[in-house]
Amino acid sequence: MVEKHSITFWASFLLVFIFSSCQPSGIRVTELHTNYLENPIAIEPDSIVLGWKLGVCDENARNKEQSAYQILVASDSLLLSQGIGDLWDSGKVYSSQSQQIVYRGKELEPRQRVYWKVRVWDEKEQESKWSAIANWAIGLKPDDWQALWISNREDDSPFEATVAPAPFFRKDFEIAKKVKEAKAYVCGLGFYEMYISGDKIGDQVLAPAVTNYDKRTIEHILYPYDDQSNKRVLYNTFDVTSHLKKGKNVLGVILGNGWYNQRGRTVEGCMWYDTPRLLLQLEITYQDGTKEVIVSDESWKCTTGPLVSDGIFTGEVYDARKELDGWNLAGYDDSLWQKVIKVRSPEGELHPQTAPYDKVLQTFQPELKEQINDSTYKYVLPKMVSGWAALNVSGNAGDYIKLRFISEEGTDFGQSDMYILKGAEKEGWEPRFTWHAFREIEVISPKVRLDAQSMIVKAVHTDMDETGTFLSSDTILNSIYHKYVHTQKINLHGSLSSDCPHRERLAYTGDGQILVESLLYTFDCTGFLNKWLDDIFDAQNHKTGYVPHTAPFGGGGGGPAWGSASVIMPWAYYCQYGDVSVLSRHYEGMKHWNRYLGTRLDDRGIVVKEEPDGWCLGDWCTPDKIELPEPLVNTAYYYHVTELLSEIARILDKTEDEAYFDALASQIKQDFNSVFFDEERNTYWEGRQGANVFPLAFGLVPTGKKEKVLETLLQQIESLDYHFDTGILATPLLLKVLTENNHSEVAYKLMTQRSYPSFGYYIMKDEYSCLWEEWNGNNSRCHPMFGSVVAWFYNTLLGIRYDPERPGMKHFIISPHPVGDLTFCKGSYRSLYGLIKSEWKVEKDHSLSLKVEIPVNTTATLLIPEPYTTVLESGTSEETNTHSLTLGSGVYHFSMK
Repeated sequence: MVEKHSITFWASFLLVFIFSSCQPSGIRVTELHTNYLENPIAIEPDSIVLGWKLGVCDENARNKEQSAYQILVASDSLLLSQGIGDLWDSGKVYSSQSQQIVYRGKELEPRQRVYWKVRVWDEKEQESKWSAIANWAIGLKPDDWQALWISNREDDSPFEATVAPAPFFRKDFEIAKKVKEAKAYVCGLGFYEMYISGDKIGDQVLAPAVTNYDKRTIEHILYPYDDQSNKRVLYNTFDVTSHLKKGKNVLGVILGNGWYNQRGRTVEGCMWYDTPRLLLQLEITYQDGTKEVIVSDESWKCTTGPLVSDGIFTGEVYDARKELDGWNLAGYDDSLWQKVIKVRSPEGELHPQTAPYDKVLQTFQPELKEQINDSTYKYVLPKMVSGWAALNVSGNAGDYIKLRFISEEGTDFGQSDMYILKGAEKEGWEPRFTWHAFREIEVISPKVRLDAQSMIVKAVHTDMDETGTFLSSDTILNSIYHKYVHTQKINLHGSLSSDCPHRERLAYTGDGQILVESLLYTFDCTGFLNKWLDDIFDAQNHKTGYVPHTAPFGGGGGGPAWGSASVIMPWAYYCQYGDVSVLSRHYEGMKHWNRYLGTRLDDRGIVVKEEPDGWCLGDWCTPDKIELPEPLVNTAYYYHVTELLSEIARILDKTEDEAYFDALASQIKQDFNSVFFDEERNTYWEGRQGANVFPLAFGLVPTGKKEKVLETLLQQIESLDYHFDTGILATPLLLKVLTENNHSEVAYKLMTQRSYPSFGYYIMKDEYSCLWEEWNGNNSRCHPMFGSVVAWFYNTLLGIRYDPERPGMKHFIISPHPVGDLTFCKGSYRSLYGLIKSEWKVEKDHSLSLKVEIPVNTTATLLIPEPYTTVLESGTSEETNTHSLTLGSGVYHFSMK
């Protein structure tokens, strides 16, 4: 993640703010961002895009839009204040575009910071004031790195699941002159903590974000995997100017094993890379213009200390008796420390991390529920948490406290920490390089007396802004929504979404593709998904095109529905944000996956398997025994991604590819129906477990047969008394099929069912704060994948959805669906352009009240829900008989009869 530049421009900001008031009819420019980041301190120079939001000076104004803009980019903020853009002056560009504007100025150098501002003209050619000044900086090129990778040891047992104590590193240096600016570029694998003269740098934890770092020897793997992947390593950048002082200074770093040396869980195979290692480059610019670079090299010193062991799955053991008091301060005696060794560089190319960090984002005071005996205590939380416990205790040297972290499944999954006291009057400790998922903590403390104040719990996950809200009159829907958001947060680590936060912690691609729409509504996924897509295409076999079931690869089962995330997720990103670059950047990888599926066919044209000696899941986690034929699901997804690729080829103006994919899709459809469609019964396979859902959702049903297959599906649902019999793949598709074919009432019945199998079967129980992996609660009870249904809350119940003819939410659709016994529904989505709101209520006279908010510089098509035919809009006295309205920006209140 790129840290926001610490030098603020409050004076210039206040000056601009004072003079940025506009006429009541005007607009103002706000929230400038570069590559979707606010003032990023290190980005890559080859793809820079700018954007901003627009606000109104009169909150009652409507139909406000941008007709033109001018961008100035300068090498100095003073030049901007003089109206000079020495790097780029776009001139007045007649365009309503305010997102994804490509920087077209002079070529920028590594480390260069630039400043920019923008002004716009509205629909009446009225000019806005200039925006506040924003900035961005370029990171390092590969040959800019002078630092060496260092460690305290080589791997003496590369094939053994043993780990060593965490290494500590330090480097003394002196500052003789006044510092103008200082930046630190750092990567510690697997995780690191960095200090300057005792100050921890940054508020991130568990950094850098996980990637496919390096080459590795994979042993005892469960699922066949030929590692022909690309490698990538992320470094973090910090402005550390305020941490340096004249005189003696110290750089200090602690390394954790993280995912780079993860040896605690080997059930999927032995997949670690190597021993922990450090790369650090501190670049100092002095006020007199001179520069100094301090790098990690063989002049550094290292040792081990109190962090006896650390593992993502297994936790930490910390012996405070071994603490190195003052180790990261000047004047510390490190004469007994050893010299570091130079180690090989990971194969991954270095890139600045622009995805969000993991951070401590909330704290809880757990309840001391009971003291089981004289040495065992039980602490409980109001809900599941991903994070750790911070202790505040006192006792004698050698006394120990062992914490066991128990999840809502009633087990600990091997999660534990141990703290050994040093005998101080008060001792505080918390882990650095692990996280746990838990609701209870069992503490064994034979000699240290504990009470309610002996610990606090810190919640840790990737710091992603929430962009959505939802509330309705139905308590089941509300509980599903809130428990999805909570489950999703618990499973966000390293800018990835895991299947579960305790047992596997793997970024399953299949889970990703079914969750992507819910993610895009609920969170700001710009940096997050860009990073995960890089991970997916890095993990792809660059020889065959195979995309594994997890990315970065960590084992795990799946099938073509998993690898098809490589097409489905970029497409969803494009539809929500309108960013065509994500399609062009990954187009060749998407095509390669499609070609791979074409090599997996039997003589009927059906996808029957993936890798040699591998196996496929069809749908996963159906309520009963899985019987749905895997080849049906495999081939349905082969067709689906082929259809999407045809559309992507059209968008990218690749006409030959478009024709190829159209012809291929036609052949797949023919083969699929010849094998799976029963014309006499108007059903696929036996019509159960989503067999009819996949062909209906993906457009595979033969011409003239759709209504009959749909009727078969409806009869199957009715025969189940409106219960789900689908798994993770077909469940969100079933809601889509029903809604698109005017059966949203049936979808609502399924979603609000209370008996097994359904969400209502468990979702209202206080003892469960998360979504489950399986309908019956087996295996994990903290799995976000069934949260895929939350997208239906947004695109159907609220009716907020992108326009397929104009993706990106600059023009969008609002099509609310009052269904069943719902009496109200309200929510919002914060798009790149601003806040979209949809709020409706069924009144006592059965009329419908609807409030809609549309951001500046956007328009929307409002589709009037049936059976309402007469529309009265506030501020007018005329009723309108219409099925749709086109609306400009503003707030609208409608009454529908």
